[in-house]
This record gives sequence, C-alpha cells and structure tokens, in this order.
Amino acid sequence: MRLVFITMATLGLTACVSTGSPSVEGRAQPALELARLLEDTAQRHPERIEASSAEMGALRAALLEAPHAAPLQSPVAHSGPEHFAPAPDLENAQSLLYAAHLASYRLMSNAEIGWRQLSVQLPALTHTAPRTELVHLEQGDFLRLKAGPFDTRAEAQALCAQAQAAGLWCQATHFTGEALPG
Repeated sequence: MRLVFITMATLGLTACVSTGSPSVEGRAQPALELARLLEDTAQRHPERIEASSAEMGALRAALLEAPHAAPLQSPVAHSGPEHFAPAPDLENAQSLLYAAHLASYRLMSNAEIGWRQLSVQLPALTHTAPRTELVHLEQGDFLRLKAGPFDTRAEAQALCAQAQAAGLWCQATHFTGEALPG
C-alpha cells in the first residue's frame, strides 16, 4: 500500500512537470527533486514515508484539484521590520527523549568523577552523552547524573537493566538537564 501511495504521489508530481511550457518546467524542478526524494526515502526508510502519509495525502489532493483561475501573485516586499511572536519559555519543558538516571551528587566535580567511574563499570555508556539536572529536594540540592538520549523509555530501561545487573542503581527518566562539563 505504501509503495502504491508513493508511486501515485510521484506520478502526480511528474505530471505537474510534464504538462506545461518551458517556463513551467523550470518552476517544476522542486517537484522533480521531491519525487526523487520520496522514491529514495521509500526504499531506504519506509517508516518515514509511513509517518508522513497524511502530509503526502494532502499534497496529492492539492495536486489533483482543478487549477484555480486566479493568476499566481508575486511575493510582496515588506518595507518594515517583521514582527514575530516571542519564543516560548522552555525553561521547565520536559524532553521528548529519555535517559537513564544513574546517580546523584551534591557537587559538579563529584558528578564528573562519578561519570568516569560509571563509564568503566558500564561499557554501554560509551554510546551515550552525560547530563546533570539540578533538583531541589528536602535534603538539599542534588545533581542527577543521566545518560542518554534514548528515543523510547524502553531503551532507557534496557540500559538500566544492564546497570542493575552490574550492581548499580538506575531509573529511566526524561533527558533533561545540562551537558556534563568536560
């Protein structure tokens, strides 16, 4: 089904290119490039095609619609500065990625030493990046040492299983915090 959809989208894009004057062909170059990209992605990463099927369906519908009688308008030149909405406050945003919380320390220097020691005890950490997250608890401030990022909680839990098998404490969590210095 995926291949049929990709083929139809490619044919639709190709039809846009092949019907028209030379000036239209020049403007259709992006459509040809998109068709090639879709075919390449379908062969190498079919899951990406699956994830973008709604957008491709909308594109296909737009391409199959009858053309509007209104001529294309040229871009409007803006004379003044553009006004953008302020960026969202991401200070306390939660990451969409996951991590393995391996230990907690009071001092950054201890977290750096802890990371080096844990890396020796758990070779799987060589494929991760260390982070620390400052947390305020009743007992005081702590730096949580985390390893990640992982796309899913299950991947973080798999690393925790390896850590626990080595006699270490570990808990899957979100990949938040700052990169460990050094």
